Amino acid sequence: MRKLKLFNWHGVNRLQQKQKGTIVAESAVMAQQQLMSRGLQHIKLQQNWQLNSKPKNAEVCALLSQLATLLQAAVPLKNSLQILLQHCTNIALNAWLRQLLKDIESGLAFSQALEKQNVEKQNQYLTYQDRQLIKVGEMTGKLPTVCHEIAQHKQQALALQRKIRKILLYPVLVLGISLILTALLLLFIVPQFAAMYDNSSAQLPTFTQVLLTLSQGLQDYWLHLLICITLTILFIRARLKHSPWFNRQKIRIINATPVLNRIVQLSRLVGFSRSLFLMLQAGVPLNQALQSFLPKNPSWQRSPNVQGDWTLIEEVQSILHWLQQGYAFSASVSSHIFPLAAQQMLQVGEQSGQLPKMLQFIANDHQQQLDYQIDLLSQMLEPLLMVIIGGLIGLIMLGMYLPIFNMGALVQ
Repeated sequence: MRKLKLFNWHGVNRLQQKQKGTIVAESAVMAQQQLMSRGLQHIKLQQNWQLNSKPKNAEVCALLSQLATLLQAAVPLKNSLQILLQHCTNIALNAWLRQLLKDIESGLAFSQALEKQNVEKQNQYLTYQDRQLIKVGEMTGKLPTVCHEIAQHKQQALALQRKIRKILLYPVLVLGISLILTALLLLFIVPQFAAMYDNSSAQLPTFTQVLLTLSQGLQDYWLHLLICITLTILFIRARLKHSPWFNRQKIRIINATPVLNRIVQLSRLVGFSRSLFLMLQAGVPLNQALQSFLPKNPSWQRSPNVQGDWTLIEEVQSILHWLQQGYAFSASVSSHIFPLAAQQMLQVGEQSGQLPKMLQFIANDHQQQLDYQIDLLSQMLEPLLMVIIGGLIGLIMLGMYLPIFNMGALVQ
């Protein structure tokens, strides 16, 4: 397959109405042919030099949701993919759809085409669990329903991810603003006090001397400092953003933070319960469903490069061990994932043969608790961060006025 390109286009339709948009094609000629096949005329093309970036999770969720809608409307799979292909403007996603369509046209089933891309290490936007669900959906004739459940599950996971990311980024943003304000005070306000104190022979307090030294250093080396900070941030993003080791350490730090620990536990419980519910509801055996949460590397316990939530991975490994010993699922789980009340619900679900529905109930119930905890933490952080900002600014101003206060005391 030739390299795909993104084009911006302008034209008119059959009613002579002006139209514009973007299209992905292998060349300008092929882009024009595709647009003409839609009934467009007087087409003008301009290549969009957008980088072939990885699609965002929101784009993948939207694509899967559209696919599920088309399949539920009884549109054949091949036609559904063709419709999505026409309107997909992300180059990487477009290439993924093209390869899927090509494999399906060659005679492969949808699940086989997805598995082929996974084996060939091509762009894979569906997890192993998703592929197993699609395979079961094809076997049972419930592919539209399964695709809808996958899309819904991913949308819920994305919404949760956005909430958690928002609450984690907010303190970073506010603290960043406070550091900028502090730097501005040291650069522009403190020097004015320094000029005033230079004419005085009085001994300055230690805190004031420290502030004046910081201010002078920042004035002399601000450009060097800015370059160093920028290069450090770029280096960390390039080396650690996709580092499995970094992700593991990040999870451990979050788990060790009391304020975030409850949110992390609830998030893990909701995600695990919802994913397991989908697989059991689709007919995937319990052992096989649990295996899908483990890394595919056989030596994952000794590998430092395994990505994922290690707390969840180790818990699933423990559950599988006790299941092999003959214990029930509800007796195999621990409080690291399921609290005591949830364990009792699982026991009732197993005894009544309604384990999938009980998992769904647990996920929905704890989702409400998670939303409450996130809102509560957000409300607690706002005044705390305002106090931090006010404290930083107040300390600087106190340090600058401290010599004046001392002079007043001496006069008295």
